[in-house]
Amino acid sequence: MKEMNKILVVEDELTNSILLKRLLTKAGYSVVTAHNGSDALKLCEKENFDAILTDWMMPQMDGIELIRRVREKINPIPFIVMITALVSEGAKNYALESGADDYIAKPIDIEELLTRVKDGLQRKQQLSPISIDKIPEREHDVVPPFIGVVIATSTGGPPTLIEIFRNIPNTLNAAFYIVQHGPPWMLETFTQRLQRETSLKVQLGNHETKSEPGNIYIAPGDRHMRIDPKNYYITLDEGPKENFVRPAADPLFRSAAEAFGRFSIGVILTGLGRDGTQGASQISSVRGTILVQDPETAVAPSMPRTLMESSIPHKVYHLNELGKAISETVINLNHKLAEKHKVS
Repeated sequence: MKEMNKILVVEDELTNSILLKRLLTKAGYSVVTAHNGSDALKLCEKENFDAILTDWMMPQMDGIELIRRVREKINPIPFIVMITALVSEGAKNYALESGADDYIAKPIDIEELLTRVKDGLQRKQQLSPISIDKIPEREHDVVPPFIGVVIATSTGGPPTLIEIFRNIPNTLNAAFYIVQHGPPWMLETFTQRLQRETSLKVQLGNHETKSEPGNIYIAPGDRHMRIDPKNYYITLDEGPKENFVRPAADPLFRSAAEAFGRFSIGVILTGLGRDGTQGASQISSVRGTILVQDPETAVAPSMPRTLMESSIPHKVYHLNELGKAISETVINLNHKLAEKHKVS
């Protein structure tokens, strides 16, 4: 018999606590409740939970502090959802940057909640060992107009990306394409925020927009983003979720392998699950470069750790070193690209 996923509901309002427990139990989950963050942390230290659904404003220890403590002290880390009536963009971003994997506003849409929990638990279960091996190298001798850098990130991604792009100049002959898992509102506000922190031009990817060097393109909410290898236009689609998310990094990485070949750079950052690893294998197969954030510096280490546990060639860097490492890799590849252009 399949074991039920165990969920910890942390909610100080008794009515909400009872309602969530009843709904989740009916959906087939085993549910335990706590009425503040302090009690919840003690429960987490005694038993393993697959997910935590926590309110924000609570006595003794609030939801933000609970999330931080769980990420510091608990292993394995559950899938964490912040559920709160604080719905300003600043509050939402603060919750996600504090380590929540997802955010749901009150009043709760039950179907949305159950879908998010189901998808999140499936991503968490991707942490089990997998065999994504290096695909044998293949001849794919493309000569693109610039270097393509594709980046995959999820939980903890926004502050990580800001740190990286603070250290990347706008003089590189490269375009940057980012998949940050998250809802449309988050990706829209993050695009604006990242623009304030970098001299590169930042924009949400638009369908059939030609990509150009000096630009950062962020996949919009609920759309996979790819690069057309014929003309370097961005394409968006509503294809099936991959790794239980949309946008997903694997489709972007696969397209980068075809569009840029050995002049592609794949970067795997903090995040839940294993999105990006399969696509990184495709980049490696055309002699592209894979860079990985040191899991010890990641809010959620599973995405970089999955890549490191595969047989895909890669280089690992501390978060503080990643911006410089990406820039130096672009410069080195540009020298080779320039030689190719001279020959052709």
